[in-house]
Amino acid sequence: MGNAINKRNFYGYAAENIVRADLAKKEIVSLSPDIPWTHYDLVADINGSFVKIQVKTKIEHDGYRMVIDNRKSNGVSRPYTKSDYDILAIVDLESRRIAYLPYGVWQGRSQISIMLREVVDMNGYGRGKQPLYFSDYTDFPEVITKDIAG
Repeated sequence: MGNAINKRNFYGYAAENIVRADLAKKEIVSLSPDIPWTHYDLVADINGSFVKIQVKTKIEHDGYRMVIDNRKSNGVSRPYTKSDYDILAIVDLESRRIAYLPYGVWQGRSQISIMLREVVDMNGYGRGKQPLYFSDYTDFPEVITKDIAG
């Protein structure tokens, strides 16, 4: 392989294909934009409504938590907005699990911390600040149906 393709590109490609396979398994048609610089990676057709999906992964994590950088690749301080995409699909490449976060969950944050396992020590998580659990967002159709319905 040449130097033009780096590890990050391969992992991103793998993550997108894991999402596509998961959607196909759920009998959801997914489409990829022809233009590579769009702010989303896939579009899902949910009963005639098109939902924009941005796929993110982390090359390495501690097996306990993933911290996802949710910023546009063309600018370090440019977080995505609601108009950029509808669903953030976070892929754990090791387990091939996917968490589908609608905008109401990620709300334009530039960095997202998501727990892969239950938190035993709640130190640092006050009453209003509960951790975001990966396992709460694995059902794409239910999540997006609720979000579209309002």
